[in-house]
Amino acid sequence: MLGRITAGLFFLLLIWGNLVAGMHAGVHSGMACPDWPLCQGKVLPPAHVDVWMEFMHRMIAGVATISLLLVARKRLKVYKGMKKAVPIVSIGLICVEIVLGALVVLLGLPVQLTTVHFMVALAVFLLVLYMTASDGEKVTGLLSFGGYALPLFFLLLLVFSQASLGAYLRHSAAALACPGFPVCRGELFPDLMDPATTANLSHRLLGLGIFGSAVMLYLASTLDIRLKGRHRQLLTLSLLVVAQIAVGVAVVKTRLSSPITSVHLALTLAIIGLSLRLWLLQTGQLGVKK
Repeated sequence: MLGRITAGLFFLLLIWGNLVAGMHAGVHSGMACPDWPLCQGKVLPPAHVDVWMEFMHRMIAGVATISLLLVARKRLKVYKGMKKAVPIVSIGLICVEIVLGALVVLLGLPVQLTTVHFMVALAVFLLVLYMTASDGEKVTGLLSFGGYALPLFFLLLLVFSQASLGAYLRHSAAALACPGFPVCRGELFPDLMDPATTANLSHRLLGLGIFGSAVMLYLASTLDIRLKGRHRQLLTLSLLVVAQIAVGVAVVKTRLSSPITSVHLALTLAIIGLSLRLWLLQTGQLGVKK
């Protein structure tokens, strides 16, 4: 139960952070509390929507961190061998994330640092999901790539890369370099391939790669007995990717509407979580439910 609560807190933290980044009401919410750890020099900030959005982001982060430490402590007691690296790394990363969060605010939301901040948060989210799903009852290796475990792990990496690139686009001026869909400024591949355009097109191509990988794994599950037990989950994964692409189009058409980008991120977290679970199932790392 504690693991699920922790996973839910980090899910909420990521979505809340996305809302904070997208809100504009006189001042960017991400800079509504330009100091750290206080907010405008106070423990309790003034009653303003932007200020409290950022302040609550910090409060959720604090509760999520405490919950993570409790989960990691439990897993350190039961994990064996290299698996002990999971809770240890999760503790290390959350410490890094706290420092990054402070620097992001104090340095005025630099794009690269903000993107790294998101990537570390996503990595922590994945480690929390791992500790939630794998209770340590089954003693297997930390990493396993036999059979279909390798393409499933590759899919997981693709989704992580896609989400990280999306975070870069979200926080940079490159977000609307391709304001149309499926074409970019009237062409599939524009003549002017500046860094912003290249990043946009790479994001779209990665999305197609994820869709193709999910569909191929689903089709394989209809033919290969090693994946037959994953048939419904792979179908769900494929449908989630289709929904994600549709919402991605809406993000572009609405010029980065904050609610729609939050739905886009929520679908990303669902996809990466399901991808992780499929890999854990295929490698036999999930404990037996009592």
